[in-house]
Amino acid sequence: MTSRARPAFLRRLARLSAREWLDLAEAQFELLVAQYIVATRRTGQLVSRAALDPFGDDHTALDSVPHADPRPEQLALAIGRAAEHGVFRPLCLVRAVALKRMLDRHGYDGGIVKIGVRMNRGRFAAHAWVAYGSRILGDQEWHVKSFSELDEISVMEHA
Repeated sequence: MTSRARPAFLRRLARLSAREWLDLAEAQFELLVAQYIVATRRTGQLVSRAALDPFGDDHTALDSVPHADPRPEQLALAIGRAAEHGVFRPLCLVRAVALKRMLDRHGYDGGIVKIGVRMNRGRFAAHAWVAYGSRILGDQEWHVKSFSELDEISVMEHA
């Protein structure tokens, strides 16, 4: 971070509400836990065959409710802030696992860690994100749509 950008960042931090500070602290903790989960799982123990989507193919039941509730986006914002300005810069899979854990902890069941792949200039690339119903949390939809989603797997949090 440049010395010019630092004061602006500090001013933004000073304007955070108490709830946003708590979310930020929780997000940093969840990122550390997710980093541990991802780093310590043996090959094949992090993902499993996907469970059935709890909302079925038609997400209308979920779509009608969460847009009225800003909390899932607030939790995603906290993960993003902690990932960008916290103690380390986690990869997308760590961020996605942390966000899923935070959503679950706050009673927002149904978040799913998604993984996609693509070829970019002859190179293989993979990406992870969280879907909550038909919404993408903590990522840009245009970016996620540039990957071919692997429908048959999900991330396991417990070995």
